[in-house]
Amino acid sequence: MIRRSGPGGLPTETTSFVGRKEEVRQVRRLLQVSRLVTVTGVAGIGKTRVAVRAASGLRRSFADGVRFVELAGVSDPGRLEQAVAHALDLVDLSAKPDAEALAEYLRDRQTLLILDTCEHLVDACARLAQTLLENSPQLRILATSRQSLGVPGEHIVALPPMTLPPPMTLPEPRAAASVGALSRCDSVALFLERVAAVNPGYTLGAENAAEVAEICTRLDGIPLAIELVAVRMRAFTLGRIRDLLDDRLWLLSGRTAGGRHPTVGATVDWSHDLCTPDERLLWSRLPVFVSAFDAAAAEGVCADEALPADRVLPTLLGLVDKSIVIPVKREEGTVYRLLDIIREYGAAKLVETGDERWLRRRHLRYYFELALRGKESGRHGDQLEMWSRVRRDWPNIRAALDLCAEDPDLQETGLMMAAGLWYLWVACGMLREGRDQLERLLARPLPGSQAWAWGLLTRIFVANAGGDLDRARLLLERCRLHCPPGTPGGDLVQLVMLKMNGTLASVEGDPRRAERMLGEVIERLRPRRELPEVLLPAMVELGMSLVLGGEPAEAGRVFLECKHLCEELGEVWVNAYADYGLGLVARAGGDAARAVAHARGSLRVKRHFSDTMGVVSCLELLACAAADEGDLDRAGRLLAAARAERLHKGLLGQGHPLTLEESARCAELVRRSLPGGQAERVAREGAALGLDEAIAYALDEEEAEGFAVRRDTRWAPLTRREREVAELVAEGLTNRQISHRLVVVQRTVDSHVEHILAKLGFSARTQIAAWATRRRREHA
Repeated sequence: MIRRSGPGGLPTETTSFVGRKEEVRQVRRLLQVSRLVTVTGVAGIGKTRVAVRAASGLRRSFADGVRFVELAGVSDPGRLEQAVAHALDLVDLSAKPDAEALAEYLRDRQTLLILDTCEHLVDACARLAQTLLENSPQLRILATSRQSLGVPGEHIVALPPMTLPPPMTLPEPRAAASVGALSRCDSVALFLERVAAVNPGYTLGAENAAEVAEICTRLDGIPLAIELVAVRMRAFTLGRIRDLLDDRLWLLSGRTAGGRHPTVGATVDWSHDLCTPDERLLWSRLPVFVSAFDAAAAEGVCADEALPADRVLPTLLGLVDKSIVIPVKREEGTVYRLLDIIREYGAAKLVETGDERWLRRRHLRYYFELALRGKESGRHGDQLEMWSRVRRDWPNIRAALDLCAEDPDLQETGLMMAAGLWYLWVACGMLREGRDQLERLLARPLPGSQAWAWGLLTRIFVANAGGDLDRARLLLERCRLHCPPGTPGGDLVQLVMLKMNGTLASVEGDPRRAERMLGEVIERLRPRRELPEVLLPAMVELGMSLVLGGEPAEAGRVFLECKHLCEELGEVWVNAYADYGLGLVARAGGDAARAVAHARGSLRVKRHFSDTMGVVSCLELLACAAADEGDLDRAGRLLAAARAERLHKGLLGQGHPLTLEESARCAELVRRSLPGGQAERVAREGAALGLDEAIAYALDEEEAEGFAVRRDTRWAPLTRREREVAELVAEGLTNRQISHRLVVVQRTVDSHVEHILAKLGFSARTQIAAWATRRRREHA
């Protein structure tokens, strides 16, 4: 079994790796001389395990990492690039075509990309692999598939069955090789290792060697078949397993389908027959999940009268024990997945029951409710944690939206779901996905439908966030015609339309008109805290119009009130924008140090939401503040890093006109003031950082390649993060409050506090607070 460390993370083996040493060595050798290696073989032969094992030994050879792309749940070839982007943690691609954007991202990166389970997407995988390899000279691709990709330069490692025991004459055990030699046979070693997991006292001896050898031979050395049979040793004797296999393999001998070895199909069928009725029923329902799922999702989707909710978890764990379902350990908890062949088998059984339509609707309902919980997450829990979970569940959410797009009766449900997911599109950097999902659901007008109106308003939100102002204006006019004043339930729609018009006025440089519209929206929504996803951004936009319109004091009051409401409502994302606004206010008042503090506070949050525009804005504000303090090298690097990200994501020219002008003035100051080729040098250094390293540089977290981040020795021996924690302790914050401020889990803060106490030789938080306060006063 394998488990993944997270999206795109290299799977980690949860059971010991047995055999295949020569095949693993062959893959590693080929990856040193070839840029595309494909591991091929029938289903159940162990392609993924060999690829992962080979890649795990090559991690140090790839400076930018090994990324694993699981394709079993991707049925549409048009979404292949999106699956790769998800594995690379690129939550949204640039304005360029997807394949081109991926190639650009990978161009200068030394990366090993594993494309797992390509057989149902062979043509699409071949095209993408060729495009990426042609444009990304340091990239290597390792694919697994039941057939080769057919790309020029591809090297193939065809996996045979595992080695079988030598021929023996039964029932004379003396005719066999010695027990020791038999245990070293790969197929027998795998069988014994998996049996030991369910029957720890089991050993190979002269009395059972013949039967073990016979079973491994009858299973043709197919690893999946061996594992499915071995776990049955918990309940059956070797003789009983042999007899049951005799019946099943004889009945199904000679059948093949879809690149499947006949033994694999027979063994899966046999395993299914030996499952309990509940296990068979759950097995047929789990393929409705197109990617990993947790126990709560299995219960929410698969339970009914035939399989009550309280029996789902025990049944799921029973399938885990039988190696039908694979547990995946992640930091946030255990999730589960199915091997491709197990998924195919279960899906075929579901079709036989006629429950597929019912089950897909249950799946839709579960993820619809999850999407809406994310929308309300600030009121009910940790917003970042909830939004991160929704991002992880995106493949299943997308499958639910697909159902709504296919079925006209579900169009309104799909529109409400897509509208409720505004945070995924705007705050979590998935603008293109949001645009595409909303456009297809809005394609058929629904006169008088509030769902259609809210879907259209969300599409306007996405257009504004993406800088497509012309499109936003056209959609606003369309919404006005669809929902005229007086339409039942249309008051809030009219108010949101007013807010969207205020947004346009703000970014178009008409502050007075923006202030009037946004002020009216705030006054009407604030008393009852209605629509916080509209109210709070309206306050940020009003504050922006005020500060950039020359009224920083009034802007500061608006931003502070916004922060107060954000804390009351548990809103983290908008709170970070209010911090950015306070940074603008501080800089307008000549306080560069406070501007830096607010911009960094905002940036620490934005990096976790993958909010590219928010991150870029913070980098540019920090650059301007650095110039104000006379550090033009730093300003030049940060501006170059921000510009590189704007170019990559198609964001040039996007943002408020006055902030863009201020950044341009700062860039001109850097060019005029730095001597000789120094401006060009720092620009090259900044552009080469990459977004993650640029953020680290902006936050003074680490050294960036080619130049050193200035170190502040007065806080020695604390690290920068420990210094931040110490300063927040001095402000009187609890560890829980510090975790929210720094956007980390509380146990991380607990650990930092313990380290600070140990390093400074203190025994109480009050000592930390006093020490940090002295440090600040001494160097004020």
